Amino acid sequence: MNQSADAGAPPSAWIELPHFDWAPLLADGAPTLRYRKGETLFCQGDAVRHVYVVEEGRVRLVLLSAAGHEKHMAIVGTRGMVGECSAFLDGCHSVTAIASSDVVARQVGRTQLFDAMQRHPVCLRQVLWLSNVKLRILANQNLLLSQSTAAQRVAHHLVQLALTYGRAVDGGTLISVAFTHQEMANITGLSRVMVSNVLIQLQEQGLTDKSKLHCVIRDMRGLRQRAAVL
Repeated sequence: MNQSADAGAPPSAWIELPHFDWAPLLADGAPTLRYRKGETLFCQGDAVRHVYVVEEGRVRLVLLSAAGHEKHMAIVGTRGMVGECSAFLDGCHSVTAIASSDVVARQVGRTQLFDAMQRHPVCLRQVLWLSNVKLRILANQNLLLSQSTAAQRVAHHLVQLALTYGRAVDGGTLISVAFTHQEMANITGLSRVMVSNVLIQLQEQGLTDKSKLHCVIRDMRGLRQRAAVL
């Protein structure tokens, strides 16, 4: 169930879990909902009545400050879940969940989640794993946003994506998860233009390359050094 190939590295802020099995949770019926890119699944402060298992697409988790500033915490994709972290506290969502692409999700009642966790150890382990990974991502994001340069942030997330979702190809490591420049901008707290400029610089320096919609890491050691990985 370990998402990362490097146990000592912080987890990627992109959470894709195609091997997770939510069948026991969905067995009693869970409506299939569809969201267009940009639509909101739930808002920060809303009562937690449901959680959502993502079957297609990606959902970004956004923290809003009192002044209305957005901090993007994580992007949850295939077989991930959103909304579960707040289900056990005061019953109010601590973040806003927004479709980062067109999304197909299964809606599960809060009580249904609790029951499944009590009856099925697999569901319990998966929910606990997700909660812990999101806590680590939150801590890591806080450090990155407060101490790292734009280039370090982008390079760091590329390293984590490669460690988590990379597969060996000729001359490097291909990141199997496709991402847009806007998604990278959201998670790094940068503008899309700044992210594009950094990615161009990394490619010119021979650290990365493109393969259709995917990024290829050509020099992992050099990229780690550029990222100053925590």
